[in-house]
Amino acid sequence: MTDHRIEQQYAFLMEQIIKRYRQVAAHSLKEHHAGINVDQWVVLKQISEHNGCSQVEIALSTVKDAPTTTRIIDQLTKKELIGKQLDPSDRRRYMVFVTPKGQRLIERLIPVVREYRKIAVRDFTSQEMDLLQGLLHRMVENLGD
Repeated sequence: MTDHRIEQQYAFLMEQIIKRYRQVAAHSLKEHHAGINVDQWVVLKQISEHNGCSQVEIALSTVKDAPTTTRIIDQLTKKELIGKQLDPSDRRRYMVFVTPKGQRLIERLIPVVREYRKIAVRDFTSQEMDLLQGLLHRMVENLGD
């Protein structure tokens, strides 16, 4: 007999994992006086990996809607962690860049982030990690854009 209780459904379990992961991440960032929240970290890190990209590209790559992305970018700009420039080839588009202050913060937080990311998968073998990564990528592909 199949168990149909919500607690046993994989989507519900994934939501629980995400919620708990974000709580651990928020606590860790606060404990290390990061001065930014989890969403700001994700956007800042993504910008650092794609310096000069547009706000639209950041929204797509972080799976956030445009208004949320704009708000986070404005917050990071006020904190002087990123800067914006008009794209010379398209004056309707802003390109975003990590500032030296933002890069220093990223470098300081990378070890912190690595540590809290290990918590959920501690005791996983490398084969289990490979399997998990593969299954999650397939789920993303199955759901499409």
